[in-house]
Amino acid sequence: MTSSDIGVRDTTIYCSSMVRALWPSPLAEQWAALYPDLFDAEDVRLTRTQPKNHFAEWFAAIHLFQRDGLLSLVEKYLFKGHPRKQTLLNRLLTPGQQSALREISDQCGVQPPDLLVYSSGLSAVGFAEVKGPGDRLREAQRVSHRAIEHRLELPVEMIVVRIVGAAT
Repeated sequence: MTSSDIGVRDTTIYCSSMVRALWPSPLAEQWAALYPDLFDAEDVRLTRTQPKNHFAEWFAAIHLFQRDGLLSLVEKYLFKGHPRKQTLLNRLLTPGQQSALREISDQCGVQPPDLLVYSSGLSAVGFAEVKGPGDRLREAQRVSHRAIEHRLELPVEMIVVRIVGAAT
């Protein structure tokens, strides 16, 4: 598998409103238990401090795992305060790629893509930007993604999460 094997360019995935209504509790804890290679205690903690956020990113990470067997670092992978993510980041991206990613983010005034996606053997690496209901891709993010694809030579997949059905 190569980095070009990670995902397609644009993907829309669907989730029922009944599942969405379970976020963050009890769903975050359940998903963390079911997918320990995707989520850890720090990820769960973030769902408690920011309960309206992160659902779409977690749902997309699970989708990529089920669709392609790919693992993901969900957000905050460039921040030093997350040792597991920092260790993996250092295995997935060279220091030059990490520096370029930070420069691109700073220059564009945006965070890096939501998911750092990789194969279990670490032979394929890419990114996914996730948009949930009411969220849209800003032009600065488009510019950032093109720069990532050009400078890091890694793909950025766009994943849109749609919520369907009425919550009961």
